Parts: sequence; C-alpha cells; structure tokens
Amino acid sequence: MLYILLFIMAFGGSSGFEDDFEADEDDTYATENRLFHIERSKNKNIVCYDLNADDTGVPNDKKPLTVYWINREKYPGRRGELSFIQEKLAYGYTVIRKQEGRFYLELNATKNREITLESREEKYICRIDINSQPAALQKIYVKSKQNNSLQVEYVEIQGIDLATGVSISERFYP
Repeated sequence: MLYILLFIMAFGGSSGFEDDFEADEDDTYATENRLFHIERSKNKNIVCYDLNADDTGVPNDKKPLTVYWINREKYPGRRGELSFIQEKLAYGYTVIRKQEGRFYLELNATKNREITLESREEKYICRIDINSQPAALQKIYVKSKQNNSLQVEYVEIQGIDLATGVSISERFYP
C-alpha cells in the first residue's frame, strides 16, 4: 500500500484546480471546517480534509469528510478534486464504524492508524494517538527519499495533545 501511495505522490499530480481560496499565514488556505491536511516533500500542494456537515453542524452520515487538493505552486489557492485513483489508493478514507456520534476512520494511506472524528468543546476534531497520547490531528507530512521519490523516507504526524494543549509530533519510518 505504501508503494501505491508513493506512486500516486510522484505521478498523481493535482490537476483540475477550481475555486480560489485566500492565503493564510502558513499558506494552507485553511477553511472553517478544516480538520487536517497532508503535505509532501515532492511539491508544495496539499491534500485537505474538511468536515462535511449539514447546516446544523452534524457530519454527513456516509461521507463525513470532504477531501481535495489545494494548489500552492502554479495556481496558489486553487482547489482541485482528487482523481479516482488518488482517492481509492492514497488520499481517500473508509468509515470503519459509527458509534454515539463518533466516526472511526481509516485513511487509505495509513491503514494502521485509526482516526476518530468526534465533537470536542462544540467543534469537531480528528483524534489520533501521537506518541501514545490522544491528540487532535493537524498535519501529516510524507518525506520521499531524495534519490527516489517513489520511496518514503519517513512520515510525520503532528497535532495538539488533548491533555496539555501542546503541539506534539511523531515520526515513523516505513
């Protein structure tokens, strides 16, 4: 699975960009519903994961997240949809189960780490364990090997420790 992700990262591109977004201070074009994003060493474009909720703020029962590209290079701030292959093999997700207002998710790119979409303090977060601590996921960074962009050197997940409110990260090597 990791090799499929790397192939898509190297050759999957991010075409079909549409709407423009306004830049923010960290150049991620954050939205009100942004939960987290994936950055890659291959280029500056990011894959964004936003809450897909109705007007009352309740997540869509079948598709609680909206996933899309944000261009940060050629057309900064433009949004693009994932291709079928990108969604199915790399950047999509599966709802494993739903229970008491929570969605248990698995990213196609990181099937060994469960993510829980849940409401905390009137806001939805994606909870994940980082260094064995519950955290609100903010970013996943995938570093490709310098001499071969199809191979991952490491993956780093970053978030906010839910107990302390402090930034926390964990790097792992495939």
